[in-house]
Amino acid sequence: MVLTNNAIEYTIKCIADIAFPQKECRVEISDVPTLVVDSGIVVKFNAPDDSNIELLYSGKALYSNVKSYEGKVTLKVFSLAENMPLFSCEDKIVRVNFDMLTISFLLLSRYEETMTERRDKYGRFCYSDSLCSKYELVDVPIVDEYAMLLRKFVQESFPNFVIDKREPKFIPTHDIDFLFRFPSFPKAVKTIAGDLFKRKSLRLSCKSLAEYMKSLRDFRRDPYVSAVYKLFKVSVENKLNSIFYFKSLRSKDFDSTYNILSPKSCACIKDLQSQGVTVGLHGGYDSFDDKIIFSTEKSRLETVCGCEISAVRQHFLRFDVRKTPQVWQERGIRSDSTLGFPEREGFRCGTCHPYPLYDIENDCALEVVEHPLVAMDTTLFQYRELTEEEAFANISRLYERCKVVEGNFVMLWHNTTMFGEFKSWYENVYLKFLNSL
Repeated sequence: MVLTNNAIEYTIKCIADIAFPQKECRVEISDVPTLVVDSGIVVKFNAPDDSNIELLYSGKALYSNVKSYEGKVTLKVFSLAENMPLFSCEDKIVRVNFDMLTISFLLLSRYEETMTERRDKYGRFCYSDSLCSKYELVDVPIVDEYAMLLRKFVQESFPNFVIDKREPKFIPTHDIDFLFRFPSFPKAVKTIAGDLFKRKSLRLSCKSLAEYMKSLRDFRRDPYVSAVYKLFKVSVENKLNSIFYFKSLRSKDFDSTYNILSPKSCACIKDLQSQGVTVGLHGGYDSFDDKIIFSTEKSRLETVCGCEISAVRQHFLRFDVRKTPQVWQERGIRSDSTLGFPEREGFRCGTCHPYPLYDIENDCALEVVEHPLVAMDTTLFQYRELTEEEAFANISRLYERCKVVEGNFVMLWHNTTMFGEFKSWYENVYLKFLNSL
């Protein structure tokens, strides 16, 4: 059984946290799943049925189109009988007349990722196999939208019921895949020669040589290191709190691009910490499903930082719904921001609100809070091949949906996507977006 009592209770609690923030909510599981808000308002949901899951995942489930609570976008709702309203209220009991719970659970818990074994070359669940793709849901946080529709109906039915709205946030995050452009003399020679012969630019080669010479005098003038400080400075100027995720690998480890234990790496991280920056673990390529490897990487970063590390994002956004949440839970991770589609910006989990992950294998909620990733720089120019204008328009539109549902817009911008061929992207997409806030 997929939609167990635990799964139903988990889903209703997630919806209640979005619809009724700071309210006392209690879930009662019976033939009719029920939410009691502030000991006075009763909401009854249609009981979900496992038999609907395969049909829903096939992409052939019937749905109705309705307007979002503020009327600006169209939403899909499932299993709504013809001529039935979305909600009804009788004897002070609110009834949800469509299946709000099944698709919400499949998206929040990521159970949908167990329904196919197909993965991309990095072992990742594919956007094309998702409910977001099959029902064109990726541009709206559908779980949040349902919750806001429920809130609106409850407020209309109970005029004295007051909701304290949640303040939406923009959260800039930065994965440090490469900390140094010139990590050693041989690699510096290779980079400078590549500018001249591969990229056929004498100007660029001379510029790289000058940058390398400066970095020898002060490692903080290495372009990639300098970019880290610049990202932090831009966030401070815009009154934002950035999160920096560092790979915790040594020189000889697989996929190592810098040694986390080197004096330069340690100095950079200490600089950020001294400014109050949150430092998280950028889990290595093989750590997402291996408790031993993950624990080793986490311990290394904690040695550098001098404190416990509780935040993570996995490299390449690698994630196994049956294993990764358990790895994080058992190794003391309490915050993750891995869950976004690499190949498509939008709402992979159906929400832009922080919410607890679910352990599908053990049928229970975890202490790990997911902060869903909404947009990533490489998604925009590499996977989607958008123009700068299209990219800016898309992230602006997604941010507006986050604001409407009082959620968080979590964005990933790498320190390597700021100069050279990406300089205009950084200026005309990232900086322009920050200025638009």
